[in-house]
Amino acid sequence: MKLLELTPAQAAAVVQAAWAVVSAGGGAAPAAIEVDCIEALQRHMLRRDPALPGAPGPLPDDLEAQLDTPDLRRQTVRQLAILATVDGVVRPDKVAVVEAAARRLRVDEFGLLVLGRIARGQYRRNGFGLMKRIVAHYWSPTGRARLRDWLAILWTVAPWLPGLRGYLGQDDLRARYLALAALPDDTLGHQVHRYYARNGFPVPGEPRSIPEGWARHEVYHVISSYGITLQGELLLAGFIAGNTEELALDLVLPALVQLHAGKTFVPGPTASGLLRPDAFFRAMARGAAMRVDLLAGWRLWDVADMKLRDLRERYGLPPLTPAETEALTQEKALLA
Repeated sequence: MKLLELTPAQAAAVVQAAWAVVSAGGGAAPAAIEVDCIEALQRHMLRRDPALPGAPGPLPDDLEAQLDTPDLRRQTVRQLAILATVDGVVRPDKVAVVEAAARRLRVDEFGLLVLGRIARGQYRRNGFGLMKRIVAHYWSPTGRARLRDWLAILWTVAPWLPGLRGYLGQDDLRARYLALAALPDDTLGHQVHRYYARNGFPVPGEPRSIPEGWARHEVYHVISSYGITLQGELLLAGFIAGNTEELALDLVLPALVQLHAGKTFVPGPTASGLLRPDAFFRAMARGAAMRVDLLAGWRLWDVADMKLRDLRERYGLPPLTPAETEALTQEKALLA
């Protein structure tokens, strides 16, 4: 996603569309957390503070006329999709409003299919399609799911298979990641190695390690400062959704469903009620402010020796304020 400049009329249309989603087109009373999310979305993503007023009701009549660019239309639909999950229920009537907005704005992407299936309780139907997209756009550096990328997944569960280690070049990869420890303490590369070591994670190339492409998830943790607790992971999902283009909904919707709505979407921990609206949309805005999409051909090795502070500045990452740092530390949502 991006931080777009909206006219007052465009912002008003987005806000009314948001109210349409959380009220199921005017047929339901929005929950308090939904109202908080609309305000936080305006404050951080639309940069409207104080928030524009809105009220339960249908999608605005002038939605198509006001949202007149592909970027604005796509981003609005993505934001509406997120709002459809924040009540912790993922109601079909609220998702139907998102789908209606997407049809009117001619926005079509895989994340909307995922959202519709979630609303119908069809979690398993998302599995292979979602995995294929993540392998292609997250684990692979090419944007395509290659045989090598699928075999890298196999390495995580069966590193003992004959020839697999050599074919994937795992020894060289392991040595390269371990060598990051020799870089100066304040560099991105050293901090990435420190992250692996402190958390007891195997570096790429070691048995049962994750594919190297997924290491960008760990780099996201280091660059953003969000931690590995469930609260930290939910904030990181918002951060990544703001930063990346292709997989924005693919990554953030499962996180919200699993860590806020309490519905098991993928193997892993499940929790309810973890969403903190202001912190979540602030995380998304921080990711959106970055000048570099880490899932679009970015490589750790090109900047591993750069000071982390300088890298954040180059990428345009807004720093956390002292008040945010204190609040997130209390929530145990930051890296130590």
